[in-house]
Amino acid sequence: MVDPEFIVADEPVSALDVSIQAQILNLLMDAREKRGLTYMFITHDLSVVEHISTRVAVMYLGTLCELASAADLFGSPQHPYTRALLTAIPKLGRDKPGHISLKGEVPTPVNLPEGCVFHGRCIHADKRCKQEIPILTRLATGTNVACHAIEEGRLK
Repeated sequence: MVDPEFIVADEPVSALDVSIQAQILNLLMDAREKRGLTYMFITHDLSVVEHISTRVAVMYLGTLCELASAADLFGSPQHPYTRALLTAIPKLGRDKPGHISLKGEVPTPVNLPEGCVFHGRCIHADKRCKQEIPILTRLATGTNVACHAIEEGRLK
């Protein structure tokens, strides 16, 4: 396409060194501003997500856990998986007192567990989580989250 409006970028900077990553990200952001582009940026690198994104979707085994503005997601993550991911980001000058270690093993995507796909690794999981798939719900903050513990007020 000569003049796209929407670009899907799947791990576009993952194999690049940090200085080249920064150059590519700056080019993408400049193009977004100058041409009014929209990106679906797929990556595992949360520092890249924080740098380039305006809205973020967090997925676990192909299931949407949380959808929020980048500021809300990085400032106040809601879903237990999102919280664990964000505590795993290395930060200079920070010991790991807030680091969340996930228990258990990642299930196979071929044979997903019943209920919430994250229940086997979640410290907030209960019987309902093991039986019923949570529905993506919009919170008063505008964040969308799929978690029974949040819906029931067990997790704030």
